[in-house]
Parts: sequence; C-alpha cells; structure tokens
Amino acid sequence: MIRKLTTILSLDVAGYSRLMSEDEEGTHARFAALWHELLIPAIGARGGIVVKKTGDGLLADFASVVEAMRCAIDIQNGAAERNAKLPAGQRLMFRIGVNLGDVIVEADDIFGDGVNIAVRLEGLAEPGGIVVSRAVYEHVRDKLAASFADLGNRQVKNIARPVHAYRLQSGGATQLPKGGGRRWRRLGPRAAVALGLASAIAAASWRLGQTDAPAALTALVGAPAPEAEPSETIPRLSIVVLPFANLSGDPRQDYFVDGITESLTTDLSRALPGSFVVARATAFTYKGKPVDPGAVGRDLNVRYLLAGSVMADGEQVRVNAQLTDAETNTEIWAERFDKTRKDVLAIQDEIVGRLSRAVGLRLVDVEARRSEREHRGNPSAIDFVMRGQAVANRPASRETMIAARALFESALESDPENVDALAGVATTYVFEVLNSYYETGREDRLRRARALIERALAIEARHIVALKIHAALLRAEGKFEDAIAAGQVVIAQNPGEPWAYKEIGLSQLYLGRFEEALAWFGKAEAIGPHDPSRWIWLGAMGRVQFFLGEDEEAIRLLRLSADANPKDVRAYALLAAILAMSGRAEEAAAALASCLRLRPELTIKRLFDDWSVPLPATSLAYRAQHERLRTGLRLAGMAEE
Repeated sequence: MIRKLTTILSLDVAGYSRLMSEDEEGTHARFAALWHELLIPAIGARGGIVVKKTGDGLLADFASVVEAMRCAIDIQNGAAERNAKLPAGQRLMFRIGVNLGDVIVEADDIFGDGVNIAVRLEGLAEPGGIVVSRAVYEHVRDKLAASFADLGNRQVKNIARPVHAYRLQSGGATQLPKGGGRRWRRLGPRAAVALGLASAIAAASWRLGQTDAPAALTALVGAPAPEAEPSETIPRLSIVVLPFANLSGDPRQDYFVDGITESLTTDLSRALPGSFVVARATAFTYKGKPVDPGAVGRDLNVRYLLAGSVMADGEQVRVNAQLTDAETNTEIWAERFDKTRKDVLAIQDEIVGRLSRAVGLRLVDVEARRSEREHRGNPSAIDFVMRGQAVANRPASRETMIAARALFESALESDPENVDALAGVATTYVFEVLNSYYETGREDRLRRARALIERALAIEARHIVALKIHAALLRAEGKFEDAIAAGQVVIAQNPGEPWAYKEIGLSQLYLGRFEEALAWFGKAEAIGPHDPSRWIWLGAMGRVQFFLGEDEEAIRLLRLSADANPKDVRAYALLAAILAMSGRAEEAAAALASCLRLRPELTIKRLFDDWSVPLPATSLAYRAQHERLRTGLRLAGMAEE
C-alpha cells in the first residue's frame, strides 16, 4: 500500500437535507455557486487537492497543516459574507473538521483513521464552525491569529480511542492568518474563480488520472496571474544532509554513522537531477551542535533539511530520519526502520539507498505541490516537470501516463531541450508498452521513446532518468542482456535506485534465470518497501515463485501486487490462473472478475499477444513455464479468443 502523512479537511453543509426539502432547486443552485465561486478557489489557492465530492460536502488534503487551516478560515469567512446578504432560510452554513494523519492512498481516494477522524471532527463543529484535532492545534496555535477552545477528549463513532478536539473560538474565523490572508480574493471574483478552478482541475487530473489533462493544463496556463510573488532565491530541490547522530554512546561507531551521512549526500545529488545538495564538508560543520532549521536554511540557502540518528546495539541497527521544511520548520516526512547488521558496507548501502529513494520521492511530491501553490498563473518548464514527475511516481495506469505526458510536453513547449521533460515523455511511452495499455502502436511508441532518450542523453550523458528508461526500453525490445548492462550503469551511478534492480531482475526472469531474478527483486524490495513501482517487482516475484512451484507464495505476492496497484490487469489475471491451478475455483473466479472489470474485452489470446516483451525473444525455459499460465486461465474461465 502507498501511505502518506497529510492534512485532511472534511466539510459539509449543516442541515442540507432540510434545506433541500424546503427548496430543492434553490438550495442546489446556491451550493453549486458556492462550490465554483468559493470552495474550489479557496482550496486551490492554499495548495489543496479535492479528493472527492460527498454530496453536500467534500474531502480535501493538503501538504501543509497551516495552509489547510487557512483554507478552512477562508471558506468560513467567504460563506459568512455571502450569507449576510441572504434571508435566514436560504443560508448555507458549513461545518469543517481538520485532522493531520497517516492515510492509505489510492488513485482516486484516501482511507484510514486519519480520514475518519476528520469526518468525526466535522460532526462536532457547529454551523459556521471549525473543529480540529490536537495534532492540528499543536501545529497552528502559534502560527495563526486565531484562538481555540479546548473541547477535551471526545468519543466519536467508529474510532476506538477518544479524540482530543479543539474548536476555533467564536469570531476566530474572522481573524485572518498571519502572513497569509485570502490572496485569491485580491484577484477579483472572476480571476479568483479561474485561478481556483485551474488549480483544482490540474490537481484532480494528476490525482485521478483524467484523460483530459491537456484541457486542465490549458486552463492552468490561461488563468489570470496573481500578484507578483517575491523572486525565488532558494533553489527548488535544495537540501542539506545534516550529520546523523550516533546514539549508541560508543564513539567507535562514528565511522559507520558518518558514512551514512556522506553516502546520503552523494546519492541524493544523483537521485534528484537538477537538485542542489550542500557539500559534506559544509554539512559537517553542524555536527554535534543544536540546530534551528530556519537558521540553517537561511545560512545555507536551502529549502529542506534531512537529519536523523543511528543506534547500533550489537547486531541490531535502528535508523530514524526526518525531512524538514526549513522555511516553515515543519516535518514533512519521517521514517524509522531496524536492520540486522552483518556486513557493514552492505547494510550501510541498504540504509542509504532506502533513505535516498524515499526522500527523493517525497521532495518531488512536495515541490510539485509548492509549484501549484506558488506558480499557479505562470508555470515554467520546471513547474510542469515537477508536476509531471509527481504524477509519474504514482502507481501506473493508462490515465496517469496520459496526464504525466501532457505535463512533460507542456514543459517542452517552453524549453525544447529540457532533459527532464524529454526523459519524462519517453518514460510514458515505454510504460504504455510494458504495461500493455494498448493493443496497437507498440513499435511507434518505442520508436518515439528511443528518439527522446537519445536526445536526452546527447544533452546529459549521465542523466539518471534517461538511463533508467533506456534500460526499460531495451527490455521492451527483447534485448535482455543489453538491458541488464544498462541497469548496471544506473546502479553504478546511483546504488539507491530500486528501478535498476527491478529491471535487471525482469531481464533475468525472461532469460530463464529464476533464482537470480528473485535475488535482484529482493534488492529492490529492501531499498523500496514503500516505492510506487513496488507492484512491478511484487508481481514478477509472484511469477517466479509460481515457476519454481511455490504456489502459495506466488498467490501472496500477486495479491500484494494487486493491492499496491489496483489498476494492474495482469496481476489479477495471473492470480486467477494460479488459483485455478491450485484448485481454488471460487477465489480464481473472483480474481478473474477483478481483471475483467478493468478490461472486459480481454481474452487469453489478447493477453499473450500484448505481453510486455516479445515472447519469441525470451528463453525456452521461460516460455515453457509461461505457457502454464495459459492453462490456468482456461481453468479460471477466461475466454480463449
């Protein structure tokens, strides 16, 4: 599963059913007007994304707790102004709940206690009021010109433990936040609506994978520009890796801890093309000193700080890491994990790889949101690239590839030699082939991808994304030995890139080297246990285990793959085949039904004809095992042609 820490805003209209029963058409029209003129502009202006509309309300998420709270205040202020002009019986009053929590992310929704608590907090709010969780209160109490009443612990429906709630004090919603205010209001009503809609449409297309992404981008580019922002002096992807703390109490462990810091500095610069990573020597001047993130950010002219600690106790190693926004002093990502220390260098490489990949993904996501918030009306090539990368990092589907490509192509319109955008467009074409999204156009997509990759590498020979997609392109062409060599080039440049280990594993699989393939997939899993591409190697591991006669393990892995990317048709098809061959007909039928819901026209012939690689190029050992899947699909009930 993909998880993230986010701020959830839940909103509904108080007494909506009663209002509808009294004046159905008028109530609906007033809510529609508020949706377009107030809610969407306010959320977009604060960097939020509408996850879904819930009849008379909505669910939105925000990267920033403070911005979510400012948005809630903006909405209640705007609603109060509009209601003052209406008779009492026509007023629509919102209740808002805000929570900070860890949620499960799918392509078009978020789930978990973090969401449920936000909804329950909304239920505690009075009409026109805002109720927040303790986590939100702790983040915003010193940052907003607003006062809160402590409601204490509240037992709410379907939440096992009490929730500590705070209510924005009466009148508090009319006090504008420090340094914020309702910037979208300064644009005037029509400009505000255009800006908010552009932001919301673009954000929704990236989250939901809408196929009309180009239209969303046109709306975004054409939106009226807000007031001029201060010029950017801090590089966008700028970060310092502060020396990790040695918590073991043994100074002999300093070499191990310092090695992690040094390697992270190197690997992050490789993992994030266009990034600015402060040099090791400068970062180590902060070793052993108390750190104020804001002061360090100003001193080094960076946006982000990565800090952490290592506790080595015998054979056990515990690592904690935190990524902080230096400007707001807000922790935007954290992870803790334990490892068994065997070979010092091997465990160091694994720790560094896992951290650099996770931090890289998080930074791209945060910067994409920042771009949407701060460069709404006049996005540059780098803005489109960041947003395209954020979309491409999500579990793949046909729609996300279309949306990501539209963003990368918009970047190329402003900068035809932008190497990140060239590699990004190539990635979408190769993924469309490898994931068998279309029955035609395979060769044309690969031809376009190759031309783009060659252009990118001619500009920057060691561009990591271009090198990665080159390895995948070679696999799609059936050049498996060349693909392995290309994957090794990526690893040599960035050992913390799970994509490369996955690519080598897949080529080994097609060459019939099943045990070797498993080892490579294991390396990818060790580095990227939460990686958005994890579904690919989980599904491949499932195939290998089936080929090796380990059906139960194959079923487990394929289920994990389907959970990680519910839009992957192939995972459900393979799962149905293996379940059928294991005599579990009912479960096989359910898996096949999930497969056909995604592609109702799919048949055995189409599945095998549209395989991600040319099957004649694979080894005899692979093809012999692959044919067993055809038998399983027949048993599961898939049509032959």
